[in-house]
Amino acid sequence: MKAATVFLGLIAALASAVAAYAQDSGSTAQKVGIAKVQMIAPDNSARYVGRVEATKSVEIVARVEGYLTERKFTEGGFVKKGDLLYVVEKDLYQASVDQSKATLEGAKATLSNSQIELERQRQLLAKGDISQATYDGAKATTDVDQANVDEAQANLETAGINLGYTDIFSPIDGRISKTNVNVGNLVDSNTGTLTTITSVDPIYVSFYMGERDLIEDREAGLIGNENVTLQVGLTLADGSTYPTEGKITYVGTSVEEGSDTVELRATFDNPKNLLIPGQFVNVLVKDENQQTVAAIPQPAIQLDTKGHFVFVVDANNKVERRDVVLGRQTGTLWEVKSGLKQGERVVVQGLQRVSPGSTVDPVEAKS
Repeated sequence: MKAATVFLGLIAALASAVAAYAQDSGSTAQKVGIAKVQMIAPDNSARYVGRVEATKSVEIVARVEGYLTERKFTEGGFVKKGDLLYVVEKDLYQASVDQSKATLEGAKATLSNSQIELERQRQLLAKGDISQATYDGAKATTDVDQANVDEAQANLETAGINLGYTDIFSPIDGRISKTNVNVGNLVDSNTGTLTTITSVDPIYVSFYMGERDLIEDREAGLIGNENVTLQVGLTLADGSTYPTEGKITYVGTSVEEGSDTVELRATFDNPKNLLIPGQFVNVLVKDENQQTVAAIPQPAIQLDTKGHFVFVVDANNKVERRDVVLGRQTGTLWEVKSGLKQGERVVVQGLQRVSPGSTVDPVEAKS
């Protein structure tokens, strides 16, 4: 009997101790490491390799046959629109112009005589002195002479055009290449390119943007159907920064299948000719107008079937689950597009010891 009483007493004491321990354990808040939501100006730049291209490139060819008698430019130098580049011998073409002028004058004289005769025949017809057929014959002669004048006039204009082609001018401003034909050579339309002129100011820089980056920039409104607000900078081969920024003026209409990229082209002022067609440059694309965004350390982010979430510690040190929408990763931080505000505290250490509704003892986590 005494043994049973002692056993029951031990059980009661043990139950009391367990209850006390459980009570103490429930009242002791778990220590967790927290970090505050901060606002950052993210590195929203992207870097690409670009190639410089001329906005215009013109191949100079001969329009008429003849020997080159002069070359008027310095190879590799700059020319203006309208500058004289080559001269083709003029003698034959000048003679053709002179002959066409003489032919035209003769045709005009013949026409003048036939017009006088036609007027005389008209007067005789009115008096009844000649038949209608005679008058019609005079009218036909005048019409033929008028056609001869028109033909002679056209031949003179053609001869003048051909004479004009003996002077070959630059059609654009730009830098001119070396000559492919020297003075004394016979040239014609089949000779091919005499020289090439490429415009250098302004100038293009083409580069290829990844499909994913392009989609993000379109969704952000940075690349629209009519306007692109992205700023474009360049780094040259010597590591220096190009002094002026460019503007994207072309966005490709299709994705390159082999690389999943889209061609973009930016236009730059190039008054000092630092950018030369064909050279490679490093392209920096960024959005200067982007606002600061909320950001949290990567360890705070959790993922389940509902999506990304974090544990937020409120002013009473209670834990709540908060669903978030993430942006880009910037270093060790993740941008948060929605779900958090500046200054809120998120759990970054001891996540396995917390659950929604629990009370915690938050301490600032060491970075």
